[in-house]
Amino acid sequence: MFGAGLLSVSAQQSWAQATPAPLVTSPYTQNFDGLATSGTTNTKATLPTGWDFLEVNGTGTSANDQYAADNGAANGGNTYSYGATNGTDRAFGALLSGAQSSILGGSFINNTGAPLTSLTISYVGETWRVGAANRSDKLTFQYSTDATSLSTSSGTWTDVTALDYANPGGATTNGISTPAHTATITSTITGLNIPAGATFWIRWNDFNATSSDDGMAVDDFQLSWGTANPNAPTVTLSAATLAFPSQNINTTSAPLSYTVSGANLTGDVTVTASGPFTISKDNTTFTSSLTLTTAELGAAKTLYVKFAPTATGGATGSITHTSAGAATKTLALTGTGADPNQTVFNFQTCTGTTAISDGWTQVSVTGAQTWACTNFGRNANDPTASAASGVQINGFASGNQPNEDWLISPAFDLSTYNFPLFSFWSRTAFAGPGLKLRVSTNYTGTGNPSSATWTDLAVRFPQAGSDIWTQTPNVNLSAFKAARVYVAFVYTSTTQGAARWTLDDIQLTNSATAPAPTVYTDQNRLAFGYQVVNTNGDKQLLITSNDLTGGVTLTSSNPAFTLSKDGTTFASTLTLTQAEANGAAKTVTVRFRPTAASTTYNASIAVTSPGATASSIAVTGDTYDVANTLEVVNWNIEWFGSTAQGPTDDNQQQANVKTILTNLNADVFALAEVVDTTRLNTLVSQMPGYAYRVSDFGSYADSRTDTDYPSAQKLAFVYRTSVVSNVSVVGLLRCTQTQGCAAYTAWASGRFPYMMTADVTLNGVTKRINFVLIHAKANSTATSADDYARRKAGADALKAELDANYATSNIIILGDYNDVLNGTIATGVTPPVSSYNSFMLDQANYTALTLPLAQAGQQSTVSYNTVIDNVIVSNELSPYFIPSSAAIRTDVTSLVSNYASTTTDHYPVQTRYDLSTSVTGTKLPATAKLGLYPNPVSKSIRVEVPERSQSLQLQVLTTDGRLVVSTTGSLEQLNQQLNQKVGALHAGMYVVRIVGQQNTYVERFVKQ
Repeated sequence: MFGAGLLSVSAQQSWAQATPAPLVTSPYTQNFDGLATSGTTNTKATLPTGWDFLEVNGTGTSANDQYAADNGAANGGNTYSYGATNGTDRAFGALLSGAQSSILGGSFINNTGAPLTSLTISYVGETWRVGAANRSDKLTFQYSTDATSLSTSSGTWTDVTALDYANPGGATTNGISTPAHTATITSTITGLNIPAGATFWIRWNDFNATSSDDGMAVDDFQLSWGTANPNAPTVTLSAATLAFPSQNINTTSAPLSYTVSGANLTGDVTVTASGPFTISKDNTTFTSSLTLTTAELGAAKTLYVKFAPTATGGATGSITHTSAGAATKTLALTGTGADPNQTVFNFQTCTGTTAISDGWTQVSVTGAQTWACTNFGRNANDPTASAASGVQINGFASGNQPNEDWLISPAFDLSTYNFPLFSFWSRTAFAGPGLKLRVSTNYTGTGNPSSATWTDLAVRFPQAGSDIWTQTPNVNLSAFKAARVYVAFVYTSTTQGAARWTLDDIQLTNSATAPAPTVYTDQNRLAFGYQVVNTNGDKQLLITSNDLTGGVTLTSSNPAFTLSKDGTTFASTLTLTQAEANGAAKTVTVRFRPTAASTTYNASIAVTSPGATASSIAVTGDTYDVANTLEVVNWNIEWFGSTAQGPTDDNQQQANVKTILTNLNADVFALAEVVDTTRLNTLVSQMPGYAYRVSDFGSYADSRTDTDYPSAQKLAFVYRTSVVSNVSVVGLLRCTQTQGCAAYTAWASGRFPYMMTADVTLNGVTKRINFVLIHAKANSTATSADDYARRKAGADALKAELDANYATSNIIILGDYNDVLNGTIATGVTPPVSSYNSFMLDQANYTALTLPLAQAGQQSTVSYNTVIDNVIVSNELSPYFIPSSAAIRTDVTSLVSNYASTTTDHYPVQTRYDLSTSVTGTKLPATAKLGLYPNPVSKSIRVEVPERSQSLQLQVLTTDGRLVVSTTGSLEQLNQQLNQKVGALHAGMYVVRIVGQQNTYVERFVKQ
């Protein structure tokens, strides 16, 4: 990426002067085939007369006067002669980088002997290297009549956006023999007065695109001119383009029309159509060429155009209008050919244009980002991997951008279908609005879709941020049986969020039978937290149903949790009628009204409908008075106060963090990524009753006097002084950079665990607790295995330290673990166990309080469907943990605007403790001893648990809580039943749960 400011070049710099190209007879042409075909130090002397380039380096000063020959393989910022290796067909181009940018252009002298009042410029824009997939890059055109060079400061430059060249984005390229994309750009600049003998300049600036820029070029340049002659022959068209809707191959479309007018004509007008298009005067006889006489053009003449595609995909053509002495006028034609018998769309012939492939087209309503081809399509063998090809959109480009973009199908003739069922695979990553699926029976097939009537379909998309290929099968289109039906995926993004969505393997099926009923919920777990006895707390569920044969019944297993569909009448059982629920998303209110103090409440809400797979929602709440319990929150506040990283408005971030901390009202806050300690001091001073401690070390910062300390991410505790006293802090495993102990590298080059030891007094009970705050080594795709090894070494060293010196202490290990506890986010690691596996295996001494959150499919960051912000406690403290009180506080996002961009990319994680007595009647459920292999699963699987009961209960659930397998028996019987059914499961992520007499065992697996 490259700062746009570098294109503004100081006038104090000196530039080599190019000899202007003389304009004598129109047109002037240049194909650049005289450029060098090899070498990297070619001089400007080898450029065509009049042509020049200006290179600017990363400091805004002149670079050099040399250019290189290349085929798009080079990734360095430079000026290039683009073409096939050693080929003579060249193009004049450039590639922008953070180190260098180039301005391309030329100067011309008016030797025509008369003033120039207009200039018609035509050229072919070419893309020779795509640096980043699925985003557009462009060359922007300007001219100047008073400049003396290509320098911005040498004159006044005027933009002509009609002469900009922009590519549509697509798959990355690296060394090619022909351009990845071309477009012919033509426009006329009017209102000029360039005297005879005067010089003018034109230039193209290289736009700064998101991520690595593209190598783009100018070729086949033509400049024509003429003085204004009011009596000159002219041909005028009523339109510049005609766009046909999707048309079945080997059929002919209905006509579109435009008008032709003439003035001062001295001869007939010859009209010629190219491509799969024909023209007609009378809308009856269509040919590829016709003649309009001067008599016929005494008034505007209507011509008709038809489109007859013979191949699927995008088609282009043109209609030229020529007459003696008149400028040729061209009408551009586009259309899309579709195969009516094609019902499977895998995008393997994706072209990268607006007519993406297989008859699908993209329409951009708002924003620069669009649906485009991608090499990251669905991999049928691994739902977490990718394979060519698919279609994708991402509204993030140097920040979240507002967009509305439609991916629209070819026209489907559903009039003869029994049950038209529409299925597709999709995948989403990062935070942003969800995708919508819409259908229309009156869309024309072209133009703005808002002109048609569209119906939203209640379908199930993957969970936000899940980043795994998920199938949405058998969407019933029976309500839309028409001859021309369009289906559209509608993407939106805002400044608050921009998700990435990818689609592949879309299929339309004519089924003889109706699809099975489906019912699903938007959540599989509701955590109410603390509720005052005999008061109400309400939360909402969204129930989406399709193809029902009866009503939908929800049943609560605990009378403390009741249900309502109107928010007024509540009961333990609720029924949505078939008419209410079918094809709709219905809101159900769940009410928690506890009746006993100091109690944890648990329940499940069963969701059933005839013929549909049953599902359940886990519900929890408690009545442990927050005035008498310890509330602990760990929260990564993303480069807090940094002037270079994180949210751009540091004052807004500080205000938002204060708002959220005040609302959470915890006794102890463990904060990661604190940069500006002065801001932290100011923030805490505005929170009466709180104090803080901040680490005097960080990555590469040995102490507060280290030059790296001010900009380093630091760890901090903010605590309520009426509850927390006798505080001491220490950096565990700490050493200096020079000493270079083993823990230094393991803990992100000096970001050691920060331990606060303090007396905690609540409800008359005092306990000495060690709060160990960590911010572990982050994970990078390129160095994932190494990052994992460092993180694991750090975790193992921390455990050894705690086991040796704090074996009988109350310990809370909390913070940004940068890894999950139910596996690992790292790649290339075998077996794929957590970096913290040493803690997970030692269940006698440590309990992972946040593991159930991960197993329930929750996420602790805005963009990823994983829980990397975790809490583990020692066995001495675990009996005081309030069951089910661990919670990811996503609710705080409603307290501020644009949470992810103005505050942080992590959510707070809260745990609660009652120090007055052990609140865990039995040992917390063990989960790590569930063995499951192989993982991922293809056709067979085996589970192992340490119990040998004959009445073990097994359940397999989707990540959104739908029950897909349920059986009871011995371990061998469970394995037999599971293996009979696992092969039929759709690809995706599943949760397997085994309930025994001693414990409940939970793990996740991936079905291929």
